[in-house]
Amino acid sequence: MTASVVYFLLLICAANRLIDAAKLNHPRVLLPIFQEKSINFTLQVDERNCYKWTSSRQDLISVMPVYHDFSECAYEAVVTVRTRERRRNTAIVFAEEVHTGAVLRCDVIVDNIACLNVRTATRQLYLEEAPAIFELHAFDSQGNEFFTLEGIEFNWGISEPDSKKPPAMRFLTFSQSPFHTVPPALEKFEAVGIKGYMILLEGINTGTSKITITLPYADYSNVKPLEVYISVLANIIIEPSEATILNKDSISFRILQLKMDKLHDITESKQYFLEVEDTEVASLRGSTATGGTLGRTQILLRDRNMPETDKNTKGPSALLTVAEPHKLGISLLPYNNWVTVEGEKHEVVFDLYAPDGQKVTLGNRFAIHSNLDKSLFGILNKTKNGSCLYGEALQKGVSTISGMYDQLAVEAELQIFEKLQLRPSKVILPYDTNSIKPLKLQFYAAGGDYSYVWQSGNEQVLKIDAQGLATTEMRLSTGTQEQYDDGNLLAAHTTVKVALAKNQNVAQLAQIYFLSPQRLEIKQYNFETALKDYVLLHVAVYAHANDSEVPFTNCDNLHFQLDFSQPILQLENNWEAEKLAPDACHVLRLRATAVGSTSLRVSYIFQDKVLQDAVDLHVFEALSVLNPLENELVLPIGASRNVIYVHGPRRIFTLEAELTKATNFNGKVVKVSEIELDAEDPITAFSILCRELGETVFQYRVYNSLATSKFVAFKSEVTTKVHCVMPRFLKLYSRQVLRQSCPLEHRSKLLYLKSQENNFEIEIEVQDAKNRRLMNISSLWLDWEFAAGDERYHVDNIPHHQMSEVDLLHGVNVTSTEMLVLTLSEVSPNFRIKGTVVRYNDKMLAHHDIYAERPPFGVKNLKTGSITTPLIENEIRFHTVNSTLLPKDHISVYLAPNYRERIPIAQGSGFFEMELAESGIVNVVHDEKAGILLLTPLRLGHTRLELADRCLLNENSVLSISVVGIGSISVVSMDRVERTNSIEAIVKLFDTNDNVLDVDPNKLTVYDLSEVVFDPTILSVRLDEQGHLEPGQIRYSITGNNIGETKIVFQAGKGSQQVSSPAIVVQVFAPIRLYPRDSTLVVGSSIQIYYQGGPQPNTNVIYTVEKEQVATMSSAIVTAHRLGATQITGKCLLKNPVTGKDEVVSQDTIEVRVAALKAVQIRTPLVRIRSGAVMPATLWGQPDFSPMVLGTLEDLRITWTVSQPDVVEIFNVFTAAGIEYQSGDLISVRVRAMNPGKVTIIASVRLADGTKLPATSVELIVFKTLELLEPKPIKMDSILAAPRSTLQLKSNMGDAVYKLDEQSSGIVSVTPDGIVHTKDTLGRDLIIAKTVDQNLPIGIEVKNVQYILVSLLPHMKFKKLEHKIPRGMNFLFKVSLHDNLGNELSHNIEDANRLRYDLATKDVVDVQIDNNLTIAVQLQRETNNMISISLKDTTGVKHAEDYIKLSVVESKNIYPTKTIFSVGDIICFDSPLTLSSIWKSTNEQIVTINKHTGIARVLNHRHKLGEKIVISSGDEANRGGFIKYDLEVRESDAIVFDKSTDKFSGSEYRGQLVLRNHIQSEKRSNLIAHNVTKCAVQLDNVSVDVFTCRLVAKDVLGRQLLKLYKAQPMFDAFSGKYSCRLELLSSFVELLAVVKTNDVLLELRAAMPNGVLDTMSLKLVPGIKVMPESVQVTDLKPQELHISGLDKALHKLQVKSSNSKYFSVDFLEHGHGISKYSLRFFEDFPMDEHFYVLIESPETEQIIEVPIAGSTMLAQKCADRPYGGPLVYRLVENIGFLLTTTVIVIISIWVYMACFQSQGVTQVNCEVFQMQKSKNSPTASPNGFDDSSSFRRNYSHSSRRDHLDNSMDSYVYGSPRLSSANRSGNSPRFN
Repeated sequence: MTASVVYFLLLICAANRLIDAAKLNHPRVLLPIFQEKSINFTLQVDERNCYKWTSSRQDLISVMPVYHDFSECAYEAVVTVRTRERRRNTAIVFAEEVHTGAVLRCDVIVDNIACLNVRTATRQLYLEEAPAIFELHAFDSQGNEFFTLEGIEFNWGISEPDSKKPPAMRFLTFSQSPFHTVPPALEKFEAVGIKGYMILLEGINTGTSKITITLPYADYSNVKPLEVYISVLANIIIEPSEATILNKDSISFRILQLKMDKLHDITESKQYFLEVEDTEVASLRGSTATGGTLGRTQILLRDRNMPETDKNTKGPSALLTVAEPHKLGISLLPYNNWVTVEGEKHEVVFDLYAPDGQKVTLGNRFAIHSNLDKSLFGILNKTKNGSCLYGEALQKGVSTISGMYDQLAVEAELQIFEKLQLRPSKVILPYDTNSIKPLKLQFYAAGGDYSYVWQSGNEQVLKIDAQGLATTEMRLSTGTQEQYDDGNLLAAHTTVKVALAKNQNVAQLAQIYFLSPQRLEIKQYNFETALKDYVLLHVAVYAHANDSEVPFTNCDNLHFQLDFSQPILQLENNWEAEKLAPDACHVLRLRATAVGSTSLRVSYIFQDKVLQDAVDLHVFEALSVLNPLENELVLPIGASRNVIYVHGPRRIFTLEAELTKATNFNGKVVKVSEIELDAEDPITAFSILCRELGETVFQYRVYNSLATSKFVAFKSEVTTKVHCVMPRFLKLYSRQVLRQSCPLEHRSKLLYLKSQENNFEIEIEVQDAKNRRLMNISSLWLDWEFAAGDERYHVDNIPHHQMSEVDLLHGVNVTSTEMLVLTLSEVSPNFRIKGTVVRYNDKMLAHHDIYAERPPFGVKNLKTGSITTPLIENEIRFHTVNSTLLPKDHISVYLAPNYRERIPIAQGSGFFEMELAESGIVNVVHDEKAGILLLTPLRLGHTRLELADRCLLNENSVLSISVVGIGSISVVSMDRVERTNSIEAIVKLFDTNDNVLDVDPNKLTVYDLSEVVFDPTILSVRLDEQGHLEPGQIRYSITGNNIGETKIVFQAGKGSQQVSSPAIVVQVFAPIRLYPRDSTLVVGSSIQIYYQGGPQPNTNVIYTVEKEQVATMSSAIVTAHRLGATQITGKCLLKNPVTGKDEVVSQDTIEVRVAALKAVQIRTPLVRIRSGAVMPATLWGQPDFSPMVLGTLEDLRITWTVSQPDVVEIFNVFTAAGIEYQSGDLISVRVRAMNPGKVTIIASVRLADGTKLPATSVELIVFKTLELLEPKPIKMDSILAAPRSTLQLKSNMGDAVYKLDEQSSGIVSVTPDGIVHTKDTLGRDLIIAKTVDQNLPIGIEVKNVQYILVSLLPHMKFKKLEHKIPRGMNFLFKVSLHDNLGNELSHNIEDANRLRYDLATKDVVDVQIDNNLTIAVQLQRETNNMISISLKDTTGVKHAEDYIKLSVVESKNIYPTKTIFSVGDIICFDSPLTLSSIWKSTNEQIVTINKHTGIARVLNHRHKLGEKIVISSGDEANRGGFIKYDLEVRESDAIVFDKSTDKFSGSEYRGQLVLRNHIQSEKRSNLIAHNVTKCAVQLDNVSVDVFTCRLVAKDVLGRQLLKLYKAQPMFDAFSGKYSCRLELLSSFVELLAVVKTNDVLLELRAAMPNGVLDTMSLKLVPGIKVMPESVQVTDLKPQELHISGLDKALHKLQVKSSNSKYFSVDFLEHGHGISKYSLRFFEDFPMDEHFYVLIESPETEQIIEVPIAGSTMLAQKCADRPYGGPLVYRLVENIGFLLTTTVIVIISIWVYMACFQSQGVTQVNCEVFQMQKSKNSPTASPNGFDDSSSFRRNYSHSSRRDHLDNSMDSYVYGSPRLSSANRSGNSPRFN
């Protein structure tokens, strides 16, 4: 039995083995035989085991195993036909399994091809359809099909029956078809253009063609060609293709043709028409068929162009059935489900059915009637026959829809639910393979019947449960990822679908995308929070999709790293989900643990890419109540109480945040107002006023708000209860205690008065019905009644008042206690006080617009309903006495005979004790009846009287008594008085203790007062009234008699006891007088008012204008505005030291008139002038407006013209210097007579308002002087002199003696040494100069001066034409005297006072009159001014004055404009004068300047503040035209680095700094220049000795590096910065060997000799290096890139391709100190473009670009050269550049020679700059790295410094590019 079972089991195993055995893909194969070809066929075993392949007939076939990889086993083999014998043979192929020995076999039969056949899906092709595949099959003589025809060539041919017709079709290769791919068996044939066993045919024209297929082999010539006929038809359909209609009903057919992928209606085409097959069943008219009888027929399509022979070809047709209606059906499309939702659009279709069940198409002849609720389902469209209703579900509900046709009826019930909604509808989720945490996402559905079905589009990506909770299950490989056009990966995509359970066609779909994160941003957060509260940061992570950023919907599975600069917050994870901000995907909840500020960086690492964002957070103390502590207010109506809150949010000055406060309360019950406090005080206070009875809460909310949506306010809130109640109870308190030694019996009821006014206080407390104390009762009216002894209560018999004790808490008043203060004039043994709360203070309530209840405090009786007012009163009893109180604690008693001092004292308890500290100084007597102390002085001295009350607990009264005499006298008085006026003088007496003596004004004789005036003729002194004086003061009156100055001394006492005051000096001045006394102005003109008289030397005059609409004043300048007259008053103010106020000591008034300018007039001194002479021409206004008035008019336009330009020339006084005034400044001009003739000079004036005045003119005659021509004369000009002048004659011989001719008329007189004096007589005279052997006659003519002429001494020239005078210019003018012909008179005037000048506007122009009729003018301020220069002595002079317009403006060519500099500054001065001007400094030891270039250097500073150094440019030595700069040089007391911290790579570093004074806080550079680049070019290496540099280290490793570096100060001219330069002395390899992987911190110190220094922290991070530095691409082979550096820097490298389309960068490996990357170039890499590899190193802050260039570029250029040699080619190619360069060089040399030849060679003053050859290159990179073209570094905005443009001014103060973020404190730093 057991053996049978075993055999049975073995049999089962064998059967299974047979069933599961391996098999070949074909057990039998038929292959064709060819003479010249060997046909291959592949056999394959379905199990990939190891097989050995053999053949039974090697002569027939060969078997070649196919080995995969490096295995020697093959499960595939290629069978090749070897025989050429054309007969049927069979061979066997064996496949033996090597391990098991199992053998598989395949019979391979070889035979000849007997016939061919083609297999195709159709024999009809349609136009514009995809090409059809035609495949050949071959058969042997027995009809067996050959297994393969691969590798066999066939001939395919197309022939047309009619040669006139175009071909109907064409062959296509598979590669030409967009719808097919090339089969692998035909790839070689397609490449060489040979056709195989399979072909594509495409229809191109309608018609029929014959396809012929033959075998192009001689051994198969017997095989008959295969012929196939293929028709090409137009792609036409008939619509409808099948229809059923009712009898007598009609239906229209349409003929549609498919063209260009669109259907076109060609029913009306003349080519096609429809035809009915059975005309009895239906008739056809056009395209409309009408049913004739019951039956069925075909509707055929006919082509009029189709030949009759082709009509048998079956074309498109339609089936038409005519039937009777049998049944009426109804359906709701498109889902055939009667459950729907709002907003869905449906078709309600009524269908008629024939008896065979076919649907009947209903025409317009018959109709179906329907009925439904249109409020639920609205009809949008309806067919004419009513069979189809198209509409929309409008609202929720159930509607019955019914239809009826003839006797047939149908109905259905439509259920409409609310619209189905799904949220979120689009979800973006992060894909990160490093994140293993599944992500859960809740989907929400609404609407429908609330029974849903949830589905996930891909369960492997996302699963969703029945409640809509989705869980990510994403396990993706790289192969499943899709890639967008922008290169970002779409890791996965799926959907979530929610549908109604009753109708799953009604559904909503949500799209879910999984993308890689690209950017992190904090979208929303509250930047502040309270201690122990939370900050919620809404983090958004973005991905890139379709060239835009999309935010993740949820990213809870990502791990975010938090870095705090200060650990004042900590992350909490256990919390309920918060609502996300827009675009946010995760919320970080941070709990505040400490108060302060911190910078938070949130980062997330994805594929070695750090995504991060940073914010600043602030934590403050929580908002709380400071007062009242119980946080509850109890107040009556109309009373208020201050509530104080402490802490809470404060204003943040580092953000543009606005502190917002909000309150919430019941405005009917209370009124709230905020109390303004200091912004720095951490408290907030409100005043809360009760308006009506009730309870409310006051909510105070405060927060900082920002305008941007990124910030969310954290609102701190506190709530205070407020009870507005009625008073109910009154309580009165007193707490005074008496001494134990008091002999009184009733001590417990004794009350004493503490204050000097005999006041005592009773504490008042009012409570409500709940016994709560009212915190303020100021709105309640309390009546008080008083009684003394046994008398009845009285109301007003005792003065009293209520007051509130107020505590000051942080500057806020807080009411603490209400007091009743009584003033008692007498004592009482039984004093009673009764208080009653009677009503409200109606006046106070009315002030606040409050209406209290009536009657006041009324209480309603719940039983009777009546309202009664309760009695609120209380009583307190006392025994009152006076407090012992002296009126003062110190008294000085003047020592005088029979003089006593009386001091009153209060009664007190009546029991006193007196004690003197020292006797013999004063005698003290207590007069009990009078209640006074009598003090009698005995001698000078000091003692102390102590008065004690034995009963009262008040402190002992102490009186300090001093017996004194007069010790000193002080006088306070004004020191100036106007003649005939009086001032007061206050004399103050001090005692011998230097205290003020209490003077009795009624007993002044006691003090023996007297006064001494040094000059009684100037002023007088007398005693004045003595009222309203302070203690110790005596008033005197001082009256001025005559102008002058004298002294006054006040005295007291006699003999040796006499005391005198210091002498005071009093000036008596003349009354002030204003000038000009009578002025007439034009509207818009101005004139300056000046005065004479008044106190000297400083006079403070204040001007007032009577009518400011007529004229206004500013800085003593009157400007006219409208016609009229006004008065101007000038008041001289002096501060009265007695009153401390300014008082008017003198005043005067003048009148100013404003008249209309009606015309102008030209005034010239001559109308006949000789040729060559010059005279002034000036415009005067009419009536009587001088040029001084007209010259101040703004926007005046003056045009000068001459009738004969060749006769006279018009110019202004500054023309020679290069200043051409424009029309607005031509008030006064110069006329030069050139040629004889008559000329008219015309002047036209246009005012500012456009008014054009009548033109004025003057006629001049220019004549020639009479001269002798023949014979040739000996010219001896006579001397022309003015009357009353002095001349000095001087000859070339020193022994000449001068005397008058013997026939002299005595017009002049002369001294032997040649001094000539002219007299008043006019005429000629002759003077003889005589030596030993020679005589020289000297003619002299005395003529009156006709006019004076002011001209500019030409010692200057401007660089370019100016139209205004630049501010700061200094001019020297010469005044010449001329006669009536224009001849200049000789003069040698030594008296400078013979000239005088006047200015329209004074105090803005400095004028100095020099000798020899010259006058110097300094123009240091902008002005629109006129100057008048005239002779003081105008006797005989008709035109004794000349006018010059001074139009001075700020010039852009003057630099610098600042005046304060510090040591170390290098200043590049700029002047509008020509380069030939010489630069000078008044102190070369402090500021030295190069005299040619104008570049100065500040070497030292003035120790005296305000002392200035003057820099001048021009001819200052000859007092010609020059410009000067006033410099104030200060010490450099601060040295500041641009950065406080920085990194450097180790090779070289420059720490830039600035030297400045403490007032120059905005200074950023020590190079002050208008054009930094131009200035820097002229600077050579500047030696630096103002500071030193030193490198220090604190740790051991840092100290090892100090010997590797040299620190030295330097100045970089192009950046304008001083800097400390670090230079590596050793190799970079040695530096790396020392540093290794450690962080090295160093300090760079810069110190000045005065000890001022600054430090800069440096972190040494050796930079990375890249080899090779550039990549040359010769072919497309990969190349390697080696990057060396520290490992910590290499691990954070980011290496990218500049264009991933053409090449990629892949990481290879990382070794110690080196990383390798591979560059792979794609096939379409362009050789003629430039690319680069971008290497970013965050650790070292480096960005390196490695350029990539194709080497074929040069070869292509060389190949394209049309010329022979490279030199010739380059010359021809660059001929344009060479010509252009040559022209530019020639022009530059010409310009330089023409314009700058006078400048000479520019030499830098060696004393200024001390040139020194620098060993280091000045062009070293300031950032500390090698300055190569393939390298750039990410600087902060503060450290990045571009070279300044030539046209830009240097930002010395406040340049935004020079401000350091590290210095400002805004940059977040992290621990």
